[in-house]
Order: sequence, then C-alpha cells, then structure tokens
Amino acid sequence: MALDYALKFPCEVRKNVPEAKLVALVGYMNLAQFAVAEIRKSNPAEPLETILGKYQVHVNQRRPDGITEQVPMNIEQLVTLAQPISQYIGHCTECRANIADCPFGCIAKINYPIRKESEEWLLSRLPDDMKNSNLLLLLRFLSDLKIDGHLVDAMRERLFELKKPLTRHWGSPPNQQQITSSQIIEMLAFGGNVGPQQAGLYTKLFGLLSVLSEQHSPSSNIEQFKTLMCAIVMSGRLNASISFDV
Repeated sequence: MALDYALKFPCEVRKNVPEAKLVALVGYMNLAQFAVAEIRKSNPAEPLETILGKYQVHVNQRRPDGITEQVPMNIEQLVTLAQPISQYIGHCTECRANIADCPFGCIAKINYPIRKESEEWLLSRLPDDMKNSNLLLLLRFLSDLKIDGHLVDAMRERLFELKKPLTRHWGSPPNQQQITSSQIIEMLAFGGNVGPQQAGLYTKLFGLLSVLSEQHSPSSNIEQFKTLMCAIVMSGRLNASISFDV
C-alpha cells in the first residue's frame, strides 16, 4: 500500500497514453521490479524465468462500482500488463519532470506505513525562530484553511507507525504556537491535488528549494518524502499540477 502521486507534465508519453492508464501501467511495472528485487534478496540464484512464473503478488484493482480489491497475479502477468509503455522509457531520461530519476519518474509514491523518522524530519524542517516570516505565514495558512490534521489522524491506525502525531511548539503560554506532523502531511499530500500556484506557496513556506541539493537520508521513507517535495518544487517551475491517490 502506498500514497501514489503524479506530476502531470505534458510530454510525448502523455500524448499517446491517457493519464489514468499511464499511472496504472507504471504501477504494474514498478511492482514487478520491486517484487523481483525482494525475491532476489532471499533467493539470489533463482532464475528470472522461474521468478516471473512462480511467484505471485496481490494487485489493487478498482471495480466498476468504485471498490478496490486485491487480485493475485504472478510477476510475469505484471510485466505483460506494463509492456505497452516500454517503448516510451527513453523519453524520460532528460525530462525535467523526472523527479524520481527513473523511467516514468514523474509518477512516484510514499510507502505505508509512514514512519516515525519521517514525521520527525518534517517537523525539524520548520524554522526555529517564532518570528520567522514563513513560519508566521504557515501558521496563518493552517488556521485560515482549518487544516487541523484530523484527516490524517483518522488514518493512523492503518497507515502510520505512530498512532498519535508529533508536535512542535514555539513560545510559551498563553501565546504558545504549535504545529503537528499530521497538519504538515495533510497539507502536503492528503488535502487533494496541488496546483502550480499552491506548489509555489508550499515551496516558500517549507523552504523546499534546499531539498534538491540535500544528501540522501538512510531512511527510504524520508527519501520518498523528499521526492514529493521535489515534485512540489517542479510543479511550480513547470506549471504542472500534482494529483494524489491516497
């Protein structure tokens, strides 16, 4: 399970493959690659042909009535389903929207469960100074739009390592201010699609430009959040929206 998103930058691939189909086929391709890599860890000598035909994974598929169910498939079936987009892989190498630095890297994900270290990292990026103009603007933004994090908290039991959000405080009572990790995650990823102007605002509020040059974290979950932040930066630069599938 994952939070899936796409930076919808017009390109040669999207001219030929409808968005919903593209996202689905990339999902099949990535799942097949991930499954093969995981099987290789415990069975390094297993022939690829055996892996493709022998091992099964469960794939989320949405029925006509809108309900998502898990369907078992072997890895070879996934590879076959993803085959129609293999001809377009070369188009992604130099694409400015390739935020994940891989084929079809404008489509990425954050794996569940969302880890404690990711929530700590998100809060640590906020300014220390309570008078910082970006922090003051962020506090007002959260208040005006009533982003209280409850939407995220309702999903914690299923999708998060922590069952309660982390909180960061500024100042002392009675004028103390606070922001929770749930508020940040709701704002960035669970509040619906993000347009270019919104992405530009988020880039300013969270100082996201620095993410582009930061060193890699040992946490894969933090790296996935960093990729999302890169997508937000590029959304503003490329005038392309980001769509989410929670």
